[in-house]
Amino acid sequence: MSFQAIKRLFTKFISESIYANTSYLLSSWILLSGFGFIFWTICTNLYSDEQVGIATALLAALNLITSLSLMGFELSIIRVLPDHPDKSTLLNVCFSTASLFGVFFSFIFVLLLPYFAGDLSVVNSSFFYQALFFLFVIIALGDYLVTNTFVAYRKSDFVLRKNLIFSIFKLVFPFVLISFGAYGVFSAWMLSLGIALVYSMVVLTRQFSHNFKPQLGIDPLRGMIKYSFGNYLSSFAEGFPIMVLPILIVNVYSPEEGAYYYIAMMIATFLFTVSASATQSLFAEASNSDKAMIDLIGKVFRFLVILLVPGITAIILLGPFILSIFGPEYSTEATGLLRILAVSSILFSFNAVARTIFRIHYRTVVLTVVSFLGAASIIFLSYALRDFGLNGVGIAWLLGEAVSLLAYSFLIFRDRANLLAA
Repeated sequence: MSFQAIKRLFTKFISESIYANTSYLLSSWILLSGFGFIFWTICTNLYSDEQVGIATALLAALNLITSLSLMGFELSIIRVLPDHPDKSTLLNVCFSTASLFGVFFSFIFVLLLPYFAGDLSVVNSSFFYQALFFLFVIIALGDYLVTNTFVAYRKSDFVLRKNLIFSIFKLVFPFVLISFGAYGVFSAWMLSLGIALVYSMVVLTRQFSHNFKPQLGIDPLRGMIKYSFGNYLSSFAEGFPIMVLPILIVNVYSPEEGAYYYIAMMIATFLFTVSASATQSLFAEASNSDKAMIDLIGKVFRFLVILLVPGITAIILLGPFILSIFGPEYSTEATGLLRILAVSSILFSFNAVARTIFRIHYRTVVLTVVSFLGAASIIFLSYALRDFGLNGVGIAWLLGEAVSLLAYSFLIFRDRANLLAA
């Protein structure tokens, strides 16, 4: 193929907004994964396996609180913001409301921490650590909302720039905060995210005329509360295993195995984010264009096949070597888990497309029920198969994705005329 033919093919590809935005989002995730790989390589060499394991569980706990606090606003913004008459007020109310919930759930978490996650009690070791945790929750909430604001505007190139800033600072802080142990790893991640959030807010202020300020009210949220709450339940259930498994493994298995699990999941997440990026663009495109749903879905699947097949093959073949970069024990303990997670990404991609189809059609009850079914399967089986070590967690993840896919397939086939008509 000649250079001119390749250039024409690339120009045609990038002119399709669904491909362009997916490419920016995927590039952003690749950037995060690559720098995340370096970040955790630094941390596993500077800190003990136990400290790394506790830090990953703290990040999971923070994500759990964030997911509880967002109330589904992060997805509703993609759907509602482009046509909303007062975009600044909508974003301000979403951010302020989510922050109040974040403070509330953080207080409950800190209060109950000694009773259900004793290994994370480092948060309660000082008032300073507690205050930082509250601040980090608000930072995480803001990051979710501004990221999806860029997606709603179909300006995902700013997501790429934001994540580049986050990634660069993330490589510096582990050296600066080494004396803080596990909380140093946790803070290195979150302080970097805070700097990236400031950048995003400046961009939204200068280029999109947003005026950030604390603001509460019901009126700006009318028309999206029901949709947000439905997405809130389904998104929480969907992400529940990712948020809970690190805490479960640290407290039921060991902090060290928590570290091994997290690194394997971090590598496998590259495959999951291929699907997440493509379907997030599918959601934005279907919400802002008149293109046929079936055509958009076809484009997404072509994109997924091109990237997932070589990605899965590479991880299965090179997984042990990649894990050994973090230390020989990571390769010994987590290779089986990583390979099972890689295979499960096939099921994950189908589920991601199915979730997006139901989300576009406001079928939030279906999303919630199926997501809770899949999440409950993964958590229950991870505990039931604990005698198999981390491989048991991988098997639980694979079976949980299979349960969700069976449910979605049945429901889509039953109502395919309506679901695929838009």
